Formats: sequence, C-alpha cells, structure tokens
Amino acid sequence: MGILNLYACIGDPIAEDEYLTHNSERFHQHLGFSKIGTFHQCAYKFGRWYNMIWMEKIIGKQN
Repeated sequence: MGILNLYACIGDPIAEDEYLTHNSERFHQHLGFSKIGTFHQCAYKFGRWYNMIWMEKIIGKQN
C-alpha cells in the first residue's frame, strides 16, 4: 500500500484533570509511537484549554 508512517494527533492536558489524562499518549508510546511535536493551548474543550501533541510511528522504508 505504500504506507511508510503513521501519525496520531492527541489531546494532551497541561495538568491531568477529570476529563483528560496522559493515558492516550502512553497507549501510543506502548504501540511504538514517538512524540514529535506539541501545540500549546490550542484545543478548547470542557471549558478549558489543552495542548495537542503529534505522535509518529515509522513502519516502512523508502526505496
């Protein structure tokens, strides 16, 4: 299929709260993803601001 990389954009709390924890980031790390970027206070949900992180997993090689 030619897919070389996988990406995930994940809500990331500045401080864990009752709505959002770091569990999604840890889940993706467990699957082999690495954090490659953070967008600070760019997501507004539940009446508060959150960061968004990008994670990447390289699964193939370019010829």
